[in-house]
Formats: sequence, C-alpha cells, structure tokens
Amino acid sequence: MAIRPTGRPDPPEAPLNTTPAAPAGPDAPPRLGRPGGRAAKRRAITQGARTVFGREGYSRTSIEAIAAEAGVSTRTIYNHFEGKDHLFSEVVHDSAGQVADAFIATVAEQFSGTDARADLIALGRALVGQRTQFPDHFAMIRQIKAERQHFPPALIDTWQQAGPLRVQQEVSRRLSQLTDAGLLRSSSPARATLHFVALVNSEITISPYASHAPTPAQVRACVTRAVDAFLHGYGGAAGTA
Repeated sequence: MAIRPTGRPDPPEAPLNTTPAAPAGPDAPPRLGRPGGRAAKRRAITQGARTVFGREGYSRTSIEAIAAEAGVSTRTIYNHFEGKDHLFSEVVHDSAGQVADAFIATVAEQFSGTDARADLIALGRALVGQRTQFPDHFAMIRQIKAERQHFPPALIDTWQQAGPLRVQQEVSRRLSQLTDAGLLRSSSPARATLHFVALVNSEITISPYASHAPTPAQVRACVTRAVDAFLHGYGGAAGTA
C-alpha cells in the first residue's frame, strides 16, 4: 500500500473489471465517435478542399488555404493525405460520386416508365438540377476543364468514371426502357443519350441564364422545350400523344 507524504495511507483501489461488456442489442442506439474525430476531420478537409479548388482552381490553391477553410492545421491534412495531388484526386472522385448517386436516386423516385413526356421532363430536370444542388462541385469541374491540360489522364478518367459516365449510363438505361416500352423510337441508345443531354443543357448553359442561376420555373420551361424537341425526333406513337 502506497504512503502519501502526509503519512496517511491511500484509499484502496477499485478492483479492475475484467468482465467483457455485453454486446449491444439490435435496438441499442449506435455509438458515436468523439466530436472532432478522424472521420469528421477528414470530411471537413474534403469539403473545404472542394470549396477552395472550385474558387481558386488547382494551380492557385495551397494546402494552407484548404486548412484555413476546413478549420484544421496543415499537419492534420498531411496526416490524412500525401499532398495536394492526392487530396485533389480524392475530392474529385468522392464529389463526382455523390452527384451521380443523387441523380440516380432522384430519377428512381420520379421515373415511371409509362409516360414518355413526363418521364423525360423528370430526367431532364434531374440533370439540370445537379448544378444548383451541388454548386461547389460544378465550380470545381469548371476549373478542371479550364486546367485540363495540367492533369494526368488517370485523374480525368477517375472523375469521368465516378460521375459523368455513371450519369450518362443512367440516362441511356432510362431511354432504353422507354424505347422497349414502345414510347420512343431509337436505333442507337448512345446517340439518343447524347442528343437528349445536349438539348436539355443547351438552353440553360447559354444566355440568358449563363450569368445567373435560373429560377425553378425557368428550368422547367427550358427542360420542357428540350423534351418536346427531343420527342419530335425520337417520339413513338404513344410518346407523342
């Protein structure tokens, strides 16, 4: 028994509990990680990086600027990522995947497969809606396109595979679904997809809306006109009714 300097003995120590904790039942609440834990810091870093990359571009962005935006130290960033190249690649991949996941989920909720015009309008609005739903992502994509010659092909391929190609494949799958139902006429789903995406995006990305975000009513009107133009060339007997 240890003796304190005063000469009074320490109180006896509580025995060590060696009994394993009972496993949590199926209805037990999930255990939460400590606030500011590793996962939360990584999330703050990637969110901050997406904002800064979208605002400054890749070349002008520094690790110090990302740290300031994320509210962490530069050392914390290097504890999670090897450097700016690694961080940028991870941010582009994860961000593109989030956009594609949201698009696919929205289409799944709104697409019936029984009304070509209504389904195409829903598909077109989901495409255009990505820009307002994920502004930081598309700001970053504009910077990627502006600096594309500075990036290795592998990074561009990673971005395409994670986001744009998945979105394009989902559009193609839905157009094929309408074609199989006799609501569209198309001998080439890939070409029909390119035409549909171009028509839906063209009026939104060209004046008068290029300098500011269009209102929901303007988006619906633009998409509806694009769908009607698409159906003029691809509509089946039921699809044009």
